Amino acid sequence: MMTTTGTITARLFAGLETQTAERRTQHAFLLAETPTVDAVVERLGLKPGATGIVLVNGVHAGGERVLKPGDEIALFPPLGGG
Repeated sequence: MMTTTGTITARLFAGLETQTAERRTQHAFLLAETPTVDAVVERLGLKPGATGIVLVNGVHAGGERVLKPGDEIALFPPLGGG
C-alpha cells in the first residue's frame, strides 16, 4: 500500500519559473495533492509542452511517474540548439 502523506519538492530551472503564477524557483507540495509528475506540472499551472526535461531525484522521469514522500522534481523547459 502506497502512502500519500508527506511532501515533495519541485524546482524550476532555465526560466521555467517565469511561466508560473508565483514566479518562484522552488515549490513544496503535499504528496496527496500531487501524486505524479504530471500532477505537479498541472498544479504549477504550466502549459502542456512547457517542460522538456524532468528529473526525479536526479533520474530522468516521465509525467506518469508516481512520486514518494521526499522526492525532488527538477523541471526544465525544452532545450534547443544546434
